[in-house]
Amino acid sequence: MMAGHIVVGVDGPAPVTAAVEWASIDAQRRGLAVRIVHVVSACQGPALPPYTVDYSSLAGEAMREDNRAAREGVTPWRERNPDIVITDDQPCEHPVIALVDAARTADLVVVGSRGLGGFASAVLGSVSRGVLHHVNCPVAVVRSRAKEES
Repeated sequence: MMAGHIVVGVDGPAPVTAAVEWASIDAQRRGLAVRIVHVVSACQGPALPPYTVDYSSLAGEAMREDNRAAREGVTPWRERNPDIVITDDQPCEHPVIALVDAARTADLVVVGSRGLGGFASAVLGSVSRGVLHHVNCPVAVVRSRAKEES
């Protein structure tokens, strides 16, 4: 059974990525909706030792600002694609967990790739690798054109 939407994972301040563009084109072609999942960077803040000052109000403000920027970043995609239903979420959890949860009802998951590969990927972790290993639907890993040209 088709779920009727494509999930796109983004992590920048605004979803101006090749992954969103690719998902929008595919959604248009297949008559699907797009769900942009933007993982809020403030949720992944550093763990602070117990003797540090409480920065919870600063972290909360940073998270609200990230959420606002993410919502505003989706607007241009909606304007460029008025015939596609585009929704957005800003979960406060690890990107792989957020995308695996979102993928439970998706036809496709689209993620970007920074092209780190090899050792850097092993040390830093790879969202695309985690998604590939844990979702039960097709996954498209899209590299930006700028990366391919450099």
